Amino acid sequence: MADDAAKLYQAFVSQDPAAAIGVIEKVKRSGTEQGALFDSLFAPAMSLLGGAWASGAIDEYTFTQASVIAEQITSFVTPPATAQDTGITVIVGAMHRDYHAIDKNIVGAALKEAGHRVIDLGVDVRPAEYLERIEETGTRIVIVCASMNATANEVARVREILTTAGLQDVVILVSGGPFEADPELARQVGANGVVRGAESALKLVERIARDRQKAGA
Repeated sequence: MADDAAKLYQAFVSQDPAAAIGVIEKVKRSGTEQGALFDSLFAPAMSLLGGAWASGAIDEYTFTQASVIAEQITSFVTPPATAQDTGITVIVGAMHRDYHAIDKNIVGAALKEAGHRVIDLGVDVRPAEYLERIEETGTRIVIVCASMNATANEVARVREILTTAGLQDVVILVSGGPFEADPELARQVGANGVVRGAESALKLVERIARDRQKAGA
């Protein structure tokens, strides 16, 4: 499966969605169930892509274009919705001027698979857009993704605008390389925790939901 993940990564970098779908279909024909494609094939390919960008093996333009291809084929590897609806709603989005969707897509897909309701705002999301959707839906858990230091620091604007609106109780979780590299950064921008991948997102969201239930919130 490692070879297949490498081939999928190469299809992303080559900006070839047809080749990417071909890799996915080949893996499916070999006997891999739809529900296992995301974890066994897509996520490892995304890790290769993120690692290549972080190490400088590919440049910013290639990384961004590869991310677009990855987003286009996400539906081909998304597990069927089998989990019971948990009733927990989570807003996810990439910060304003940040067009990297990889973290957001992986986290969003994992939450959906677990039965959570996910409102995906996409990329380049302004702070006011988070506020609008929170007020519209009553959601109290938000995951903001940022892949660059400049956009990571701007997450502070989301906390500021929520506080001004009297929504201090909204839990903001952050995801992205800058927050993993500097644990203090999350605290500085007013976040409540750092998401480090799909499993981390699930554990944090479920813990927050349990805490709120105990508190009667």
